[in-house]
Amino acid sequence: MRATSGMACVRLLYVVTAVSALGGRSDLGQQEHQTSLRQTQNLALLRRHLATDGNRAAYRRQRGGGFGTIEQLVTDDPPGPDGVDKEVTKEVEKIRKDTKTQVVDTEEEVVNDVSQKLKDPDDGPIYVWGQIIGTLICLLIVSCVSFVWIREQWEQRAAATLAETGGSPKSATGTSLVHTMTCQELEDLLNTSLTGLSLTTLPGQFGLSADKVQDHLQKFGLNKMTPPIKPHSMWLLMRQVFGGVFNSLLWFCVTVEVALASFMGADEADLVTPGILATVITMAGLLQWWTEQQAESMMNSLQQMQSAEHVDVHRDGQCGKIAPEQLLPGDVVCLEAGQRVPADIRILSMTDTVLVDNSALTGESVAEPRRKEAMAIEDGKQAPILLESNNVLFSGTSVVEGKLAGVVFATGDSTLLGKIAKGVQHARPRSSLEVQIEHFVHMIAITATCTGLLSLVANMLSPQKLSMEKVLLNSSTAFFTFVPEGLMPTVTFSLMISSRQMAKRQVLVRKIDAIETLGCVNVLCSDKTGTLTSGKMTVTDLAIMDAGSLTNMSLQEAQQAGSSNDTLNKLVQGGLLNSSAQESAELQFVGSPTEVAIVSACRTIGGKSLQEVRGAAPQIYEIPFSSATKWMLTAHNSPDKGEQQSQHSEQAASVQLLLKGAPEFVVGCCRLSQQQLEAVTKCYESYMALGKRVLCVAEYAFAAPSNFEFKGSGPQDVNFPLSNYTLLGVFAIEDPPKLGVPESISNMREAGCQTVMVTGDHPNTAMAIARRVGIISTIVNDLVDGEDFRAITGAMIESRGQPPDGISLADIAADASLAPSCAEFWQMCVKHACVFARVSPLNKQAIVQAYQQFAGHVVAMTGDGVNDAPALKEAEVGIAMGIRGTEVAKEAADIVLLDDDLRSVAAGIEQGRLCAENLRKSILYTMCSKVPQALPTFAQLLGIPVALTTVQVILIDIGTDIWTAIAYAAQPPEASLMHRKPRHPRKDAIVNRGMLLYSFAYVGLIQSVCCWVSFFYMPEMWKLFNKTEIPVVYSAQEKISIQAATTMYYWALVCGQVGAAFAATTTSMALVKYGIPNNWLNFFIALEFCCSAAVIYVPSLQHAFGMRALSKQQLVIGSMALFLIVFLDELRKTWVRSDTASQQEPKIPVQTVQEKREHGDTAKASEAIPDIGGSA
Repeated sequence: MRATSGMACVRLLYVVTAVSALGGRSDLGQQEHQTSLRQTQNLALLRRHLATDGNRAAYRRQRGGGFGTIEQLVTDDPPGPDGVDKEVTKEVEKIRKDTKTQVVDTEEEVVNDVSQKLKDPDDGPIYVWGQIIGTLICLLIVSCVSFVWIREQWEQRAAATLAETGGSPKSATGTSLVHTMTCQELEDLLNTSLTGLSLTTLPGQFGLSADKVQDHLQKFGLNKMTPPIKPHSMWLLMRQVFGGVFNSLLWFCVTVEVALASFMGADEADLVTPGILATVITMAGLLQWWTEQQAESMMNSLQQMQSAEHVDVHRDGQCGKIAPEQLLPGDVVCLEAGQRVPADIRILSMTDTVLVDNSALTGESVAEPRRKEAMAIEDGKQAPILLESNNVLFSGTSVVEGKLAGVVFATGDSTLLGKIAKGVQHARPRSSLEVQIEHFVHMIAITATCTGLLSLVANMLSPQKLSMEKVLLNSSTAFFTFVPEGLMPTVTFSLMISSRQMAKRQVLVRKIDAIETLGCVNVLCSDKTGTLTSGKMTVTDLAIMDAGSLTNMSLQEAQQAGSSNDTLNKLVQGGLLNSSAQESAELQFVGSPTEVAIVSACRTIGGKSLQEVRGAAPQIYEIPFSSATKWMLTAHNSPDKGEQQSQHSEQAASVQLLLKGAPEFVVGCCRLSQQQLEAVTKCYESYMALGKRVLCVAEYAFAAPSNFEFKGSGPQDVNFPLSNYTLLGVFAIEDPPKLGVPESISNMREAGCQTVMVTGDHPNTAMAIARRVGIISTIVNDLVDGEDFRAITGAMIESRGQPPDGISLADIAADASLAPSCAEFWQMCVKHACVFARVSPLNKQAIVQAYQQFAGHVVAMTGDGVNDAPALKEAEVGIAMGIRGTEVAKEAADIVLLDDDLRSVAAGIEQGRLCAENLRKSILYTMCSKVPQALPTFAQLLGIPVALTTVQVILIDIGTDIWTAIAYAAQPPEASLMHRKPRHPRKDAIVNRGMLLYSFAYVGLIQSVCCWVSFFYMPEMWKLFNKTEIPVVYSAQEKISIQAATTMYYWALVCGQVGAAFAATTTSMALVKYGIPNNWLNFFIALEFCCSAAVIYVPSLQHAFGMRALSKQQLVIGSMALFLIVFLDELRKTWVRSDTASQQEPKIPVQTVQEKREHGDTAKASEAIPDIGGSA
């Protein structure tokens, strides 16, 4: 017969079937009789087998010349693997094992069975195939892990190379100066026809001809941005299963177990361990892969829902509509209010006023005016940069007012939008969770390796003289016991549960481990428009000049007043008539955000539609709004049909002049007393101090002569009055804070997370909103070294915060001498700044880097525009808005807020902290059993029988502990979770020394004491200390006693782990107060007891796992470990709570915390946020 090791894989099912068939006789006396009879039968068989001289001589050679008695052969260790006749060696080993079985067969059946096995010619091929299969499995695992590692290294190098070289989009040469070129220069540059182009001459022979269309298409390609390269889903699955340091460690354990089972003669039961472990690793990777694929699928669905409208294009004298992706450089396009700009376009012709919403690029909510003239280059100065030009439209923006014609000069990747998108397509640094797991793996690998080596030495020095294969198996098991197999499933399930909880809050998690990183965030850099504010201009307050006095009212009060106030009605009518906004077929207003806000409020107050009011007073003249003059004027046929008297004659007024604009100009045109002037000035200045935009409305009843023609466009050349107007009122407009934002910022501050506003808006507006939402508190003395560092502008960053060429902010943070002034500026900024205003995309990226490098903060960045994409990519956690967010921002982000609600960020921080907390609890629980599992191996040096067998260790680790550890993923939060300071991943690891001391030296030690007490509760164990003979030989009765003691040790360890499971549910909160709310944990604890009872009392499982039935008294003795651990840990938690309460300062107001931060006393400010969570 060939070696048993070669047949291990093939005989696994045979052993499982045999174990089931061998159960049924548990009477101790009957077992002893069966054992004695079985030994007699096997001795007779062995004598017959060794009767031949050849077999006897071969066996003697293997024994080193000695032979010994037959009785010693069946009880002693089998011979070593080196010898002449392996069949004899292995058969002796088989007979020795058979003496332990509790089965009674006739001598004839035993002889026939063994004789058949000795003569079976198929054993050789089975042995060979077992080795081949084991080798292939090992090679497959090693190949997969190596392939994933090599490809990850290649991807990182490729991403680094791409980031250094940048993209190379195809674009027309010289397009960076298109805003300074004349029409003829553009025509030459883009090889198109533009001469004579205007809105009045369209359609004409303008744009590209048919042959040029094909040339440009071949040269520039379609108007599409190259999407980021996304790996194949199967590669992502492989990376989840075989990638990562921890997975590599687990696969190493699987490989070692398979190799030993295939080549070192392991029992078939040893194959269960690698099989279950491989299944757990694969399922964990599969679940995480599936979760991220679901998120990507949702992202694709969102992108498909955003369809682009066709564009009017002029080619070959024909006007037609084409899809935006068909646009080419040189195409002439026409756009009007409400349309999105499909490419970068230079304006050549336009109506008097064109306003563009550039918030996607700049972050500013106020529409910007545009012009058609080329920008002049002053002598001796450089040309203005393209981004600051006012005669260019950029892809991704939208026209809110007016109509224009222009020429496309950049498409796809060569647009400004495309270049920004290319800039963020680089590899993101590893998440904090990846770093933490790698740190933990290094710690566990060292511990497990040391334990494995010590176990190897202990087994080799054991008085029982174990075989080499047994020594290696025991050592590998000792190594394996210190690897927390349930960590990766727990990580996956924790992140999945958190992801689902966040999905209920309309949060899409694209990168699942970003949830844990979010829990570590201590600085949130938030965009203003659309994030802190609604992103929609709204009239919040009004002031009307009623009976010579100014009356302030909110929008709600104005709605209640309604039509009962004549002055209010005139203000509402003026707001509807003097406006460039239009009403669409869907009853939606189209125009600049400010105009839309005013007409929306006026329609709400007056209850009349825009068409109804304008139909009653048709417009006959208009001076459009200009950013230079900041006012607009409209003339209307008097709605009173001439009943109103003119303000400059006794004639009936036939025309109503309405003036609207900046208060400084409009008030200067009005007839006001000194008292009224002071009241009006105080009113609009108070609104401006709150960051609101103020517009005044005035009217003039004009008796125009018959056939009067209005002329002029300014105060100097108009032929009608611009003085002595009657002030109707004031509109106060703002982009109001979102509902719940102040509360969210307050909650995040309580959790130790500072919120910083980063916006492209004006500093005054940003400061006002920051005060309203609680980012800045109202403090009189807020100067630091003579300068207010709370609000930093982009100009300050450009002049003082730019590092020298070739030096990064990280270099300066490491060595301030490289740029002392730059280092000092950023150190003051990260210490005191609350608002960054008028910042560019590169400024935003530098701000994130400064918080990371100069203060060591973990930064989250929120944003919705293209200008936010670089900072979103740079931050540890990028958070994009789902409704207002651009595709570039969403691609750069880890998390997408589908409802643009900042409150979801606070909920995400809680989920991230809960995820890390549950991981800690799971690891604490798992590591508690490692000490009592490892001690029996070393106890053999003292001559103590093995207290816990290999199969029992596997039963605890794989059979019960792993599932209970996974159940911690569903653990609800403790009340103190959001009142603790955030954990810094680089300073406070998920697994630290305190946790190891808790697991090994505290709970592990208690478990070990309880296990050994239970083991030596069996009186026979004390007698076995006196065994001095070498090798040690145990009688049948002693072996039965050892099995019973081993069962006691196992039962005490199971009860100790249940106690550890309850103890680890809270860090400092009393278990009685917290309760047992985790139903999954309760279920698996109950299942752990059921499984333990099954292996102890079911006969077939008894034999498989080497157990003996325990009495009630023995069960009670072992279960004391549960109650002892819970009781002692509750005492520890009580001490932790009392110690924390004695050290905790009284809670101070939020404003004082903010004040301390603004004055640089960050240490005291952090003390105001108590850490009442305790530490395990």
